Amino acid sequence: MAQAELSDKNLAEAITKIVDELHHCYRGIKIKSIPSYEDEDFTLEVRIPGNFSEDEVLNRCHMECIRAEDEFDVFILPKVVYGR
Repeated sequence: MAQAELSDKNLAEAITKIVDELHHCYRGIKIKSIPSYEDEDFTLEVRIPGNFSEDEVLNRCHMECIRAEDEFDVFILPKVVYGR
């Protein structure tokens, strides 16, 4: 399997794992991809309802992204915002 295919597969698996874990922890959130800021492999926007703590969710997002970085060798950046 080519290196690019491995990278794409790792990224897809990492994103799936992060999204699944965040949806499990925080029901009612919405997650979508947004353009990258710098050199990260992927950037996620996590929209949360007003009853969630932005800091708590962001900390959890960072924790999950660090796990994915360690496991899949990809750099995913989360951005948490309050949604409607």
